This record gives sequence, structure tokens and C-alpha cells, in this order.
Amino acid sequence: MTQNNQLKSRQEPTSLMRIHHSQTMVIYTHKTDSEVWNAFKKGDEAAFNYIYRKFVPGLYNYGYQICKDNDLVKDCVQVLFIELRRKRKRLSDVKSIKGYLFTIFYRELIKLLKTRQNQGMESIEGSEKLFPIEVSHETKLINEEWDDEMKKELNKALNQLPTRQRQALLLLYKENLSYEEIAGIMEFKEVKTARTLVYRAISNMRAIFKLS
Repeated sequence: MTQNNQLKSRQEPTSLMRIHHSQTMVIYTHKTDSEVWNAFKKGDEAAFNYIYRKFVPGLYNYGYQICKDNDLVKDCVQVLFIELRRKRKRLSDVKSIKGYLFTIFYRELIKLLKTRQNQGMESIEGSEKLFPIEVSHETKLINEEWDDEMKKELNKALNQLPTRQRQALLLLYKENLSYEEIAGIMEFKEVKTARTLVYRAISNMRAIFKLS
């Protein structure tokens, strides 16, 4: 093989890989969650990569809102996807990949936090510092024209809510999850419990703004 051919042979995999990743995102974007999930379960690495690339940012942001520990959240995300790949053949079918991932991610993160709690950290449910919501431009709770001062006031109001109410608002407005998905993540037996929690949170937010 000539030197030029050897060089070409070494360069092709990287180039093809770059094209492959780009095409994967385009191809799977147009597929349903069920189609993507079934492909992943059958061993399609492209489907796995698509799921990872699409949902990791949201999972990380959600986890960081809960505990503000970069390393812990990153570890939890990595463990989650390692276990998904390892158990893929035994996984059940899902209608919403995002809802499913957020559900198991939340459970795993809470387990890690409880382990730390047992090692001397403060209570998860009782701590008002573990779940402060940071308002972002993606959040439907605010308008893009609101100034920084208004955003600060909104943050302060959000963080006066009980922990579970803040969590429900984050899942609904920032992550755009349905009430059914929120109920699953927060382990409610009925969807109406999630809806009631959100209504109470919004009502409390209005009351807080009136008092401020």
C-alpha cells in the first residue's frame, strides 16, 4: 500500500464517524420514541448515541437544580447510561423516552443523596437549599422581555415554595413534561396529584407576588 493510500485509510474512519453522528441525529429526530427505543433495545448504537446526545443536557440541568453538585450529577448520568446499555435487552417498552429517563434518573440521584445524608449531610426533604430553581430563558414562566430584576424576584418567589412544588414546576415548565410524566417521576399514584401540586404552587406564587 502506498503512503498516500495509508494516509487515506487512517483518515477515513474519523471522517465517516463525523458524518455518521450528524446523520444519526437527523435520521432519529424524525422517528417516534417507540421506534428509537426499540432500535436501541435491539443493539443499535446509533440509537443509543442519539438518546444520549438528546437527553443528557436536560438530565444534567435537572440534577443540578436538585443538588448543585456537578460531580455527583455527572456520575449519576454516566451510571444511568451504562446501566441502560447493559440491561437494554431486558428493558420494557416506553412511550416517552424523556419521561422514562427522568424517572429513573431522579430515583438514582435521590439514592445517592440519601447515602450522603446518612453520612452526615442534611435532610433531602427538609432542606430548602437542595432545590433552588434558577429561571432560564427556556422557562415558560417568564417572558423574554422581562428584565433581570424581574427574574430575580421570580427566583425568590419560586424558592419560597415547598420543595415538591418547586420540583413539579421545574418539570412542567422548564422540561415540558406532561402531568402523567411528572406523576411517574415523583412517584404519585394518580396523575391528578401532580396537577393539584402544580395548581397549589402557582396559587402560592401569586400570593407571594401580592405580598412582595
